[in-house]
Amino acid sequence: MTIRRLALLAGLLVTAALSGAPAEAQVAGNPTASAFSASFREWMSLHQVPAASGAIMKEGRLVSTFGFGGMHAATPAPIASLSKAITAICVAHLVDAGWLSFTTPLGSVLARTFARLGQPADPRFRTITIEQLLMHRAGLAREPLRGPTERDLTGRFISTLATPLTSDPGGAMVYSNIGYITLGMVVEAVTGTDYERFCREASLRPMQASGTIDPQLRQRASSGGWRVSAIDYARFIQVFEPGSAALGPLGRQWQEARTGNPAYGLGIRMRRTEQGLLLTHTGRLTRQIRSGSLVIKFPNGMTAVAIFSGDPLQGATADLRRRLETAGTGL
Repeated sequence: MTIRRLALLAGLLVTAALSGAPAEAQVAGNPTASAFSASFREWMSLHQVPAASGAIMKEGRLVSTFGFGGMHAATPAPIASLSKAITAICVAHLVDAGWLSFTTPLGSVLARTFARLGQPADPRFRTITIEQLLMHRAGLAREPLRGPTERDLTGRFISTLATPLTSDPGGAMVYSNIGYITLGMVVEAVTGTDYERFCREASLRPMQASGTIDPQLRQRASSGGWRVSAIDYARFIQVFEPGSAALGPLGRQWQEARTGNPAYGLGIRMRRTEQGLLLTHTGRLTRQIRSGSLVIKFPNGMTAVAIFSGDPLQGATADLRRRLETAGTGL
């Protein structure tokens, strides 16, 4: 099979060189895939993206993988906010294990943590529940107030404790990275185990995936610190398929009960369409590491994961999402 036909197969990343993983299925000649091949080339040029990797799955089977500019689909790379789903599935595991509930308030689950690290500056912080954190409805700011240099998750959480809420918990969705930092601390408080170690075992391993926290992003660990390959993230995100190994009945019921269109559930954005449920998330890193990521899980069983390096122009990720969604509905 030629490189051109493999590009038609996936329709995601047109690259100078294939990564090592072979294609397992054929969609050769699909006109939608062919059109997107040209569309992706245009996207990389338009937004000055120097390198990218990607993986395509269809109904849980790896279809094709691509890498360009030195990136490879089987090599771990920073996934930024795609890390939130790893944290959320880890928290759902604790709920299904009976160690936690979605309505548990932070004043209860983090009482010992507050005693050790300091009390929250805003008393409303204690009333925030686990599900409010998961859904970005905790009334928290997006980022913490600046404080001492943060070297790890605990350091970022100390800054979070010093940051006043912007609104009462339970209100409208306002995307918050420090909400997922707090969930990482909840995992450590409940399990008595390092966040990275526990969530790798609870979230990734059951999905036959692996990953590590980037040493430069330890302070962002649970909100945006994971390094995972495009292939492994495509495997992991199948957790939202019925009967997947890493999501138990209580977590699945909670996820399916999220109302609103769009809605935000277990670290993923949810949009109900005429074809079914579309799941998507994007990620960006702009400081220590400049990179981005995107995952889309289509109602037709197709999953696309893209990870790219550099600092593309404003609107690049939104543009890629539109192009992927257009292509995915026809694959």
